[in-house]
Amino acid sequence: MAFDPVQEDCLRLILAAMEREGADPASDAAFIERASEAYRLDPATLIHTDRDRSFHLVAMATELADYRAPFAPSEAEAEQLFSQAEDYLREAVELDPRNWDAQRMLATMRSISDDALIDYLIENLPAVEDDLKTLIESAANPYEQEFAHDLGRRAHQRWLAALASRLLIAGRYRMALSYAERALDANPLDLAGARHTGMLALGKLEVEAEELRRFRSRHAAAYQDRASSRSGRLGGHRPDAWSLITEMSLAYRAFDFDRATALLQALMRSYSHPAQALYLQAEFPDGVFSRVHVQPGSDDELILALSEATPLLQEGMGTPDAASFAIWVAEHELVQTALTDQDRAMIAQVEGGGPIGGAR
Repeated sequence: MAFDPVQEDCLRLILAAMEREGADPASDAAFIERASEAYRLDPATLIHTDRDRSFHLVAMATELADYRAPFAPSEAEAEQLFSQAEDYLREAVELDPRNWDAQRMLATMRSISDDALIDYLIENLPAVEDDLKTLIESAANPYEQEFAHDLGRRAHQRWLAALASRLLIAGRYRMALSYAERALDANPLDLAGARHTGMLALGKLEVEAEELRRFRSRHAAAYQDRASSRSGRLGGHRPDAWSLITEMSLAYRAFDFDRATALLQALMRSYSHPAQALYLQAEFPDGVFSRVHVQPGSDDELILALSEATPLLQEGMGTPDAASFAIWVAEHELVQTALTDQDRAMIAQVEGGGPIGGAR
């Protein structure tokens, strides 16, 4: 599960329309259906305030930066899409300076380093939290209360999740885990996927397997019915790709190759066509808005998990006497046997263009 910016934009605009027209947000299904259709045909018909327009621009910027630019046919076109997204975000901030999604996304696109972005996120977190507290305490009617209960909290959740993710990338694993825990405390259902960052941080900290189980058990609500693995259980729930990769990494580093192989087999059974992803281990750009939205249990989810697990996969990379975990995975018999002729043709094409993913 992840945040869908278009759906969120639609929900915000529908709730605002219900408040203007006095519709009951708990029972007027017909109004919601009409407003949803209006949004589908032309969102502008539902935009009435600067705050409405500001978040709509965030949704537009996300479409460009997170879902179109990474797949642009050329670097020049990707840069053009990022530039347009940045223009949208600048306008969003001008319309609503307290639009923390826009502020964070703009800072992300302009940051010169992970450390600089981390400093910005930590420095401004108190303001984000103060605004959320004010929003909750000042909610004076059912519409404001409904907004404060869910949609109004999401910018804070994304802020914490982004901070945890950047700390992981920067190698500050204990801090990454700490902010992932804060994000999970703020939203136990964890739409932002902070649990995955926390799991990877635990892997880098080389904790015992029991600590992984305690983490999942402590945050059981986030894992409830979300994972797609058909093998085994961890902390009362089926493990997801991030959990399996982390456990596999710990087993590999402990030289328990039988256990690591069993976990690799479990991971491969969880996805319909995993071999190419496990071989290539392509690094996917981080979402600017939040973790990109992929179908749970899909091969795209595995690609995303492998990309985020790069700090684990590259363990041992570059040492002459120890192959990296990434190469162990890519060259494992289970992966090699599962590669189809089509996979091998694609791999040859990608490798012909230079180094690939975590495995090379």
